[in-house]
Amino acid sequence: MKNAFSLLELIFAILIIGIIASVAVPKFIDSKDEALASTIKRDIVSATTAIQSYAMLDDNLSNINQAIVLSKANWTVVSSKATFKENSKTCVTIEVKTDDSGSKTLKIDIDDTSTGSVCQKLLSDKYGIEDIDYKL
Repeated sequence: MKNAFSLLELIFAILIIGIIASVAVPKFIDSKDEALASTIKRDIVSATTAIQSYAMLDDNLSNINQAIVLSKANWTVVSSKATFKENSKTCVTIEVKTDDSGSKTLKIDIDDTSTGSVCQKLLSDKYGIEDIDYKL
């Protein structure tokens, strides 16, 4: 009567688990980055719409937080500027700028030199995020 697994059976079991893990882990990591890129795109679209709407109703927009609340887990918001950083490098910036004449512009800036996987996904054709300015 057999009471335990043989060494050969254990080696085969570990080998099979290793093969499955080598396929599953990269897929899991990629799906996590896809989800974050999708969230950032949704935040950009929501922020753009909310800031434009707020500026139409009240021309006194001085702080992005007046128009929208962005997730503190993903965004750093300081006054009229919101930034998304990946690996401590700024990837996306949403900023309300006022020029010398007093007119305001919403500027969305994507750093195309960023090498982070989420930033690269945002720059891909699938998400279609690009630098743009909107008059407010």
